[in-house]
Amino acid sequence: MKTPRLLQYLAYPQKITGPIIEAELRDVAIGELCEIRRGWHQKQVVARAQVVGLQRERTVLSLIGNAQGLTRDVVLYPTGRALSAWVGYSVLGAVLDPTGKIVERFTTEVAPISEERVIDVAPPPYASRVGVHEPLITGVRAIDGLLTCGVGQRMGIFASAGCGKTMLMHMLIEQTEADVFVIGLIGERGREVTEFVDMLRASHKKEKCVLVFATSDFPSVDRCNAAQLATTVAEYFRDQGKRVVLFIDSMTRYARALRDVALASGERPARRGYPASVFDNLPRLLERPGATGDGSITAFYTVLLESEEEADPMADEIRSILDGHLYLSRKLAGQGHYPAIDVLKSVSRVFGQVTTATHAKQASSVRKLMTRLEELQLFH
Repeated sequence: MKTPRLLQYLAYPQKITGPIIEAELRDVAIGELCEIRRGWHQKQVVARAQVVGLQRERTVLSLIGNAQGLTRDVVLYPTGRALSAWVGYSVLGAVLDPTGKIVERFTTEVAPISEERVIDVAPPPYASRVGVHEPLITGVRAIDGLLTCGVGQRMGIFASAGCGKTMLMHMLIEQTEADVFVIGLIGERGREVTEFVDMLRASHKKEKCVLVFATSDFPSVDRCNAAQLATTVAEYFRDQGKRVVLFIDSMTRYARALRDVALASGERPARRGYPASVFDNLPRLLERPGATGDGSITAFYTVLLESEEEADPMADEIRSILDGHLYLSRKLAGQGHYPAIDVLKSVSRVFGQVTTATHAKQASSVRKLMTRLEELQLFH
């Protein structure tokens, strides 16, 4: 008797370890979504998992959500499609989980006009991109005057703990001229997410904001998906002709989530404990913002430094991909100077493209004076 065709593509889990499932699934692809049901004859979906690795005889999947309640008797159903989410104007003023579900609103709901988009996609092709030529006015004098950013630029905010990264993000949201703000909080504490939502609720720009979160207790694949979903939401509004500002806090925790997923799928660690695929996936996300013929995404990525003195290979890798970085100084923060931007250690690689000759000359003069002042302080 032949096995029914449907059953040839189903599988029982052979191993469940935390959020990782191993099963003999056929004809599945990396990133494919699988439904988990109580039995092959039941329609109720009790959980979902994402394919993260393919070994010789087994497929490695990572659970989306919690593993509590799963047994050996559950059945994995391949769906043949990647993880997607519904995005549109209805997400403005809303808080989204990593699957795109609206969990809270801090504004009244708008018309539910939306479209379904796969969250893990390639960056826009070269032909659709345009250069960075227009300055982005942030309202932060140290940035606008000495580290001018451009519309469509990707900037890093590098700092160790307690230097005011969140405060700088708040300032940029309140003062930057843009149509939409998308905030991705990746691997943050639950308290910080709550405080950020409270800040947005009190902001006069709350109707323009979308917040996507995956706190530190979420599985690694959820933290990866949250960063991709935030970028997907920003891309939707860019395609609508909007000027979007995207924040991802933090890229360090996103990279750690990528590492956890890669190690669980059987990859070997390479540089500083990170598998090689992590360094392949970073530019895949970081290259998605930018300006196109329709609209623009200006992105700010926070990077948590372990130490201000020691070399950090992950921070160096991210810095090499971005169009500039703002370095926040623990010394300035300790003196109560906020935002604690160390101008001499920071750089905007599009500064010359978005400023006038007079502006550039004056900024250069100020930087020379600051350099001289720093030298004098060393001998004081």
